Order: sequence, then C-alpha cells, then structure tokens
Amino acid sequence: MACQNLQPLEAPVAKPETATPLEISQNAETTRDNLEYLNEASTLVSDSDMGYKNLWNRIRGGFQLQAHYSHPNVARYIQNYSTQQRYFDLLQNRSSPFLFEIVEEIERRGLPLEFALLPMVESTYNPNAYSREHAVGLWQFVGATGSSFGLQQDWWFDGRRDPVASTKAALDYMEQLYKQFDEDWLLAIAAYNTGDGNLRRAIRRSEEDEIDFWTLNLPGETEAHVPKLLALSAIIADNEAWNIELLPLNNEPTLRSVQVGTQIDLSQAAKLAEIEYQELRTLNPGYLQWATHPDQPQAMLLPLKNAALLESALTSIDKRDLLTWDRYEIRPGDTLGAIARRLNTRVDILQTFNSLAGSNIRAGESLLIPRTNDPELLASAPRVQRERESQVPQLPAQYKVRSGDNLWRIARRFQLRSAEIAAWNQIPLDELLQPGQVLDLRYALEDKNEESVVQKIDNAAFYSVRRGDSMDAIAKRFDIDLQKLLQWNELGIDELIFPGQELQVIPGSLGN
Repeated sequence: MACQNLQPLEAPVAKPETATPLEISQNAETTRDNLEYLNEASTLVSDSDMGYKNLWNRIRGGFQLQAHYSHPNVARYIQNYSTQQRYFDLLQNRSSPFLFEIVEEIERRGLPLEFALLPMVESTYNPNAYSREHAVGLWQFVGATGSSFGLQQDWWFDGRRDPVASTKAALDYMEQLYKQFDEDWLLAIAAYNTGDGNLRRAIRRSEEDEIDFWTLNLPGETEAHVPKLLALSAIIADNEAWNIELLPLNNEPTLRSVQVGTQIDLSQAAKLAEIEYQELRTLNPGYLQWATHPDQPQAMLLPLKNAALLESALTSIDKRDLLTWDRYEIRPGDTLGAIARRLNTRVDILQTFNSLAGSNIRAGESLLIPRTNDPELLASAPRVQRERESQVPQLPAQYKVRSGDNLWRIARRFQLRSAEIAAWNQIPLDELLQPGQVLDLRYALEDKNEESVVQKIDNAAFYSVRRGDSMDAIAKRFDIDLQKLLQWNELGIDELIFPGQELQVIPGSLGN
C-alpha cells in the first residue's frame, strides 16, 4: 500500500493555553502540560452530541485510539495541521459524498472510527488518486493487494477506485493485519502502509523486549503515516480548540445504489436520473469507460432523489432497447472481416464505432463491438463517446524527436500539454527540437490517471500539487525563483502544502 505524503514540518510541540491552542513553547514542563491537554481534549464529546445529528460527532464518538494522541511524534503533526484550514476544506469537500457509508461500514465491524480519516492520509479522499508506486483510490491499493482482497480490475471497472468496494477491502485487510500483529492497531496501520513483510523485518531487527510501533526502525513514510492519522483524529476530536472549522454533516445517507441489471451508457443513465453527467461519474469513479460493465458490476451510486428517478425510468424501458457493448482485443493475424463474422456484426459497424477510415488494424489494440445490429439503436448511440482508445498512441517513458517535430505537435500526439513537457525536461517552451533528441515523458505515465497537473486560467498558469511535492521541488521543476513562487501564492517558507492544492506558476508564460 502507499500513503499520502503531506510533508509535515519539523515544528516544536504546541501548548494550548486557555484560548490560544497554537502558542508554542519548547521547554520540558510545557511539553508535559501539552501532552496532558491533548489526551484530555481527545475525549471531548458533549452530552448534547450523543444523538449524533452531526456525522462528525458520530465519528468522534467512535474514536478508540485516544491514548496515543498525546505522543510527542503526534503533537508536531497536530501543530502543522492546525494551521491548515484550506486542507480541511479540501478534505470535507472530497469526503462528504462517501463519508457516511464509510462510517457505517467501520462502525458495523466495531473498528476504531479513526479509520474513517485514513483516506485523508492515504489519498486526501480522492478516489482517482494514483501514486508513483501505482497505488490507486481512496485507500491506495496496489493491483496485487487489491486483487487478493477481491477488488475487480479490468478494462471496464477498477474496484480500487470504487468507494464502497475499496472500503470493504481495506477494512478486511486492516482486520487481517490486526490479528497478525498481536491486536495492536498502530502496528496494523503501519503494516497497511509498508506491507506486512517490511513490518515483520523491522520487528525482527528491533532489540526491544516489547514490540512498540514508536521504537521500530521503519521507513520515514511509515514512521509519519501513523502519527498523521492520530494528529488528524486529535484535531477533529476537538476542532474548535485548534481553530479548525468543520462544517456540519448530516448523519444520514445521501447516496443509494441502483442495480440496473444490464450494461447502461452512463450518459443515458444521467439523463434518466436527471443528474449532471460529470456528477454521476464523480460518484461512480470505479467505471473507467463510458458505460457500466458488460457483465458485473452494473450498479451505480446516486443521490436519493436521482436514484428514485432512475429506478422509475428503468421500469418503463425494455432492457433490450439499451445499447450494450463488448470489447475485443485484436490478435495477430486478425482482419476486420474475420472479427465481424466471429462476433456476428458488420465491418461497417466496426469502422463507424471505432473511427476507422479503412480496414487496417493492429494487434494489441482494441475494438468496441455493439451488441446489436438494430439500425435504430445504432443510430441513437452518441458517437462522441465511442472514440477508440487506440487513437492515442501508447505513451512511452521517453520519446525520440523526429524530423519536423515540435513540442506542440508531440503534446497533441500523446494528449499532453507542451508546457508540462517543457517544464519536466527543463527546456524553453519555444525550444527548437533536434531529430534524435530524447524527451522524458515519465511524469505523464505517473499522472495518466490523475487530473492534469498544469492548467492555464486567464493569464496565469496553475500547478496542482502532487504527492511528494515541496515548494523547492516545484520551483526547480518550473525554473522559478523559490521566493517568487512563495510570494505569488502568499505562502511562508515553512508552510505546509497538500496534494490537490493549486499553486500559481509563472503568470502568463505557460500554456500550449
């Protein structure tokens, strides 16, 4: 598994006084006082909150790891997070559609509700988060681990991105780790991050008689992973003391799963449910294509009102009238005519829905096959969503410049941005490329499943912070003076940045 790198600062422990919980003192007596404060504050839930009308109160009420909130390693992360209202705003916005269902599943199992905050550390609650270690989704599953816990991964659907499926798998995994590591939640969380094999090796290397997470020699990311979760929990346990605003969330379901029972075009489903197409996609990030799976799953999460509308609409539609699709991977020796005969369709249909001007096809590419020859159904299919994935050449890690190439043309060929290519390769945007010159495109492979990292708005270009970034690294990437970058974004040299945060880079000088 991989986790979210939020780059905490090396800050001293904060001592909350009566009304100023962010004041800092570095002497030993103050540190002891502060640890006692954190331990007491972590258990605060007023009697009026016991009805749990607010989901945050329900989460607080289910915290089980409060005894660890006062550890010195946790205190410094609290100090960092407690100044980052923008970070909490981002987390609230991203988590709100799915948080109730996640809390329900954690509570049903009797697990610590601190785990509802774990995706904040893992992915900043982004279902489409994709790490350099190829971990994906809210809970950051790598492919093999996801498969071992039953997460479906194919061309149509990736269960690692699906909030419901991935949550169940992540909690199954955590329960398994808890049993493996002597029912110690801190060790289980550490193993979730670094892998059980790495944690076992660290335990074997330990010379302590009693195994304690805090004394193990672990990778830096894992050493930070556990206190980050505990620090977020401590702040949410008493957010007002830390001057962090949490907007009330109704402690009730906001989404419902609709079982369609057949493959359905997502744009058609959006129209039937009277919901914006992009919102439907946001709520169902597991679907990788324009439609639900030809076989399973064929369900989608929708707001309650829209779920009822879709169910009602589906009762009046003959499921045979829904256009469904297969995907065929071209094999060596295949011809368009042979494929059409094998799949009981026509060559012209294959050409139309795969944007083929002729009959040339290449092994390894894919064809979309409508499961009908009905001309009325075929005519109703929106062509704009049927573009072949093979129209975009496979993205290489490195590209050798050809005669006549320029950055704009290369960017268009691979659906990239010329500004990103230039910045990554540390060359001017108007660089005259030479045949044989090699361009590094590895950054795009890493970001293939994430939102574009650079965008142009009006006369300024903005960079979306990625995992592992620092202000210094960003400044070097775009060849910007660090002090100017900080000034443009009104940031201090020691201020924390977080994935998804938009930073202004070089006003008016980037873009295709």
